[in-house]
Amino acid sequence: MDDEIFRISKDKERAKDLFEMAKERLELLKLIPKDKAYKIIEEYYEVIKELLTAVMYIDGYKTLSHIKLIEYFSSNYKELDENQIKLIDTLRKFRIGIVYYGRKISQEFLINNEDEIKSIISILMKIIRRKLSL
Repeated sequence: MDDEIFRISKDKERAKDLFEMAKERLELLKLIPKDKAYKIIEEYYEVIKELLTAVMYIDGYKTLSHIKLIEYFSSNYKELDENQIKLIDTLRKFRIGIVYYGRKISQEFLINNEDEIKSIISILMKIIRRKLSL
């Protein structure tokens, strides 16, 4: 395994907490005005990051790198296709621009990709439910 991915004890409780946090974020997303596309995109990425992190905790791994988080899932799970993985990575890059540089992402990106983002989230939630027997 990569030196930025650490083997830890499986932690289903922490995974459940992250899963619940992701669900709460999805509910809060509904309150963000549609003209704040950058904030919606940032929150969608946070939801996906929490779900990917939950999968790693269930499997007994941890990383501090968002890139390695995405790579771990891509290497170990085949439920998402290459385009979906690329979309997650695009969201990661947008989040960096939003959080660290104050960049605002166009409404068009959200309009063109929101359904696929929701699909990714749904797939990740199903994986976690299955692995935690929820």
